[in-house]
Order: sequence, then C-alpha cells, then structure tokens
Amino acid sequence: MALLFGCEEAPVPKPKGYFHITLPEKKYVHFQSKCPFEFDIASVAKMVLKDSNTCFYNLEYPEWKATVHLTYLPIKNDLKELIDEEHRRKEKHIQLASSINDSVFIFPGKHVSATVFNINGTKTATPLQFFITDSTQHFFRGALYFYHSPNNDSIAPVIGFIKDDMRKLIETFKWK
Repeated sequence: MALLFGCEEAPVPKPKGYFHITLPEKKYVHFQSKCPFEFDIASVAKMVLKDSNTCFYNLEYPEWKATVHLTYLPIKNDLKELIDEEHRRKEKHIQLASSINDSVFIFPGKHVSATVFNINGTKTATPLQFFITDSTQHFFRGALYFYHSPNNDSIAPVIGFIKDDMRKLIETFKWK
C-alpha cells in the first residue's frame, strides 16, 4: 500500500478590494441645443433632454450608472435666491461629508462665472455640485449622482474622471 502526501498551503484570506476600473481616453464633443448655452461633453456620455418645454437635461454615463442632472433657469430678479438655494443643497451633504471644497471659476470675456462644490466622503449622495451664471439673465446648475449605494472610495477613479469632464464643461461653457 502506497500513501501519497502532497504539500498544500493553508488558505490565506485575501484583503477586501475593489474591481479595477479602466477609464477611456478623454475625448469631447460639442453640445448645442435650443437652450441659451453650449459646451463640450465627454464622448462617452449621453445628453438626454428631460422635458421638451424646459432646458432640463441629464448627462448620463451609462457604463458607471452615473448622471449629472443639469438645469437651466432664467434669472428673474432672483439671483440671490438661486445662489442661496445652491448653498442649501450643498449643506444637505455636510453630515456625511468629510470635507466640502468650493472652487470659483471666472471667465469675464464670456460672462461666465462658476462655483463648484467638491463634496468628499465615502457615503455622500453626490460628490459634485456646481452652478454657472452670467449674473444678469442666466443660471445653470449641475449635480452628479450615481445609481447605486454610495461607496465613493471604490468609484474614486470614476468620480475623478467625471469631475474632470465637468471642469471641461465649465471651461468651454458659452451663453448664446
């Protein structure tokens, strides 16, 4: 009778990790509509009109189940109220945010000024909100949402990718 013994390593549990996310090459296309604005968007995103009577759009990133909700509003002597509302929207995320960083962009030649709220934290509902205005006639806002439970650590590369896209949107934004 022969006995065979083999060397087998004891199993070692692997640490928790996240799937590798491969990001596409950055390419942009110009977006125009009947609305009084235009800008560049990522070629991997899809612009969807939400209501044909308004200038409400969703900029969808289907691969990552992410959407940037975009809303245009004409200013009707209510700029202060519109800006205050954006700050209230940002403050709703304070409880889950580890930090909120505000950035301001001003392009005087195009009559474009923008404020961006980078909302950091692993469980925040939105990692990015922003608004753009000419301070007299036009107001445009955006907010990024993912359609799955937030775990912003695991999707950090995607968040960074979309934040870069929103920066490009702001830099190329023009009023018509």
